[in-house]
Amino acid sequence: MKELVDQIKSRLKDQGIEVPEEEIVARLKKLIEDFRVPEAEARRSVLNYFFKEHGIVLTRVSSERVKVNEISEPNRWVDLEVKVLALWEPASEAISQTGLVGDATGAIKFVKWVKSGLPDLVEGKSYSIKRIVTDEFQGKMSIKLNRTSQVAELDHDIDAVAVNISGPAEDLLITDISDAGRRVNLKVKVLSLWDSNSDTISQSGLIGDETGALKFVKWTKSALPDLVERKSYLLKNVITDEFQGRFSVKLNSTSEIEELDRDVEAAAATPRGQTVELKAADISEAGAWVDVRVKVVQLWKPTSDAISQSGIVGDDTGSLKFVKWAKSELPDLVEGKSYLLGNVVTDEFQGRFSIKLNRTSQVSELDEDIEVGSQSFEFTGAMVDIQKGSGLIKRCPKCERSLSKGICRIPEHGKVEGIYDLRIKAVLDNGQRVQDMIINRETTERLVGLTLEEAKKMAMDTLDHEVVRGTIEERLLGRYYSVTGPKVDRYMLVETINDAPTVKVSDVDELIRLAEVD
Repeated sequence: MKELVDQIKSRLKDQGIEVPEEEIVARLKKLIEDFRVPEAEARRSVLNYFFKEHGIVLTRVSSERVKVNEISEPNRWVDLEVKVLALWEPASEAISQTGLVGDATGAIKFVKWVKSGLPDLVEGKSYSIKRIVTDEFQGKMSIKLNRTSQVAELDHDIDAVAVNISGPAEDLLITDISDAGRRVNLKVKVLSLWDSNSDTISQSGLIGDETGALKFVKWTKSALPDLVERKSYLLKNVITDEFQGRFSVKLNSTSEIEELDRDVEAAAATPRGQTVELKAADISEAGAWVDVRVKVVQLWKPTSDAISQSGIVGDDTGSLKFVKWAKSELPDLVEGKSYLLGNVVTDEFQGRFSIKLNRTSQVSELDEDIEVGSQSFEFTGAMVDIQKGSGLIKRCPKCERSLSKGICRIPEHGKVEGIYDLRIKAVLDNGQRVQDMIINRETTERLVGLTLEEAKKMAMDTLDHEVVRGTIEERLLGRYYSVTGPKVDRYMLVETINDAPTVKVSDVDELIRLAEVD
């Protein structure tokens, strides 16, 4: 909080505004703690409030000349003089260029949007880049070049900090990869190939050597030959990447692939053809090929043509999400029935595991009824909060995750044309503990009395998606509900939700009488 306050005081001081610190703290606390507004958004809101109070009208946001190592917060307009250290293959058609730029103080990722209309940057050249916006994700800063930005090539060379991405690629083992943005050469075996759900990705899967395994992505634009499962290769000039603390490598148009005559000894893995049967609770890593005996607990409506079915399956140890790709051409699963799912691939997102069914998977219906343990929970309490991200949202058509400003959290998907959906992220309180829950579209429509089409019309009429969330709050907050459903992490996935029975006065009197008895 103190860092935010200091940032706000500094910006206000630049405009000749002096505001008591306690006023800034009070407004920040109300936005962040009471309304759960993200810090960056709260900072912007507080600044706009005090600017307006003091008659300051910022018709054009001014940018300031900074060094790379001075970039420490998002949503700041800055000017830089930098050298282009590396260019990477864009992960989205909305991105014109992406890569790494730097000066003598450090290096930083940049993204240049197609709509910016700016000229392309050239690797190794130096530029003055003005009116760019700082951004932050997972604690790492980056810069964005948009239509208001300016690019001018410099006639002198910028002395940039030494980074491993410039110059020749390094020969490394997988366990030696410790940071993103490096050019490396790897001798690896292809352990498994996964179905691609993006036109920008030619191939993806798992590769390994004697020290470990990691994910790879080969971009379509790379025009590189396809890798073959179980064969060994020398992958030259590939780019290391990192997401959620896990490293991967990307093969782009500057990469090279050479098949090796000798077999690379790879670390123990569970590639296709060598699956092991696991319980849901025993799945502990992504990229493993496993068999599971599960019951279909819930089916969701697919939001992408690439997905045939998705939902929740479980056994006596717990539950997990599944996705069945349309290209798999597997038979549909039926809610309530039990199956042996063979040769499925495990995946992980934000600490939650899931399984993917592709064209090499098998589906066999079981005669037995799998008991789903720790599956159905019940909770009764007052609805005390409708969280941000409720109401009318957009989902990525490729992976079904909710979008943030039109951008998917999966870097390979990038900016996409989202698909509208309705959901509620609510909090129930029974006086002793609280329970977070997610309510899907169908249940939301029934509970609120508002269809998806009606919600879209409301948002279009007011030019504000938040009007839908406001309507949900008006109709649901403060009411008591009884809810049942499975738990995934801290959330209860609501299967049924009904008004809680009213407590009778006679029941209250009886409870008081019992409490008074020694």
